[in-house]
Amino acid sequence: MSDTHDTTPAETQDEPRLDLHQTSDQERLDGLIAQLRADVAGQNAATVDKAVRGRLAETGVPAEEEVILALIAELAADQATD
Repeated sequence: MSDTHDTTPAETQDEPRLDLHQTSDQERLDGLIAQLRADVAGQNAATVDKAVRGRLAETGVPAEEEVILALIAELAADQATD
């Protein structure tokens, strides 16, 4: 028999909905900063710098150089408060 029926319902989601929740660049940056705080806070400045710049490059999250430098200083300074 060559007669085949498509039994897939007409309104199924067959692929991920990547655009389901739009996030702003600031929201993405805030999430990345939270992850970095958990992962590298308190480590030396060189390690923090590498992690921050690497994660920004991997994710494509835009950030001004002043923001990057402030974040590195803040995360590396956390070692003095522990």
